[in-house]
Amino acid sequence: MWYNGSMKEATELKESIADAVQEYSNNKRDEGVKSLSRMNPEKVGLILYLFCLGVSQSQMVKRHGICHKTIKHTLQEYADHLGKWTAVGARLSKQLFLNLHSLEEDIIEKLRDRMDSGKLKPNFRDVYYVSTAKEKSWQQAHRVEERKKETTFTRNVVTQEEYEKTLAKARERMRELG
Repeated sequence: MWYNGSMKEATELKESIADAVQEYSNNKRDEGVKSLSRMNPEKVGLILYLFCLGVSQSQMVKRHGICHKTIKHTLQEYADHLGKWTAVGARLSKQLFLNLHSLEEDIIEKLRDRMDSGKLKPNFRDVYYVSTAKEKSWQQAHRVEERKKETTFTRNVVTQEEYEKTLAKARERMRELG
């Protein structure tokens, strides 16, 4: 079971995503623009949360019935937020992996005890399901690490003053050439 810190962090991540979706939805409403954030904020929140945990787009399509186009569009709209959320998601995914690893070890230990006492003959399926879940969790944790690297870039933000200076220089250069 997740320790209280992970549960709290997961709740805070969900709340942060919900707040951003609400803000985005309000902006789109004020602009008079249709948006998935306005029409189905729960779906947007789910996409963002799953992405931050390292769930692949293919898994989102298969397990949650969300189309690839919707996923990609949502991730593009919230690109500015993904960096901070992905860092939290990475910690949560790693904790899940560690919990599954510990569970697998506990199961193997109990199976050994039962085999040593003669109460059980080894069976591959006894460990298969947990091992599979652990492997998927490991992949998810590493996928989210890759996403953290992808989202570390920042957009170049230009102030109005910088824009005006650049525009003035460009106009001056145009006059010199013309």
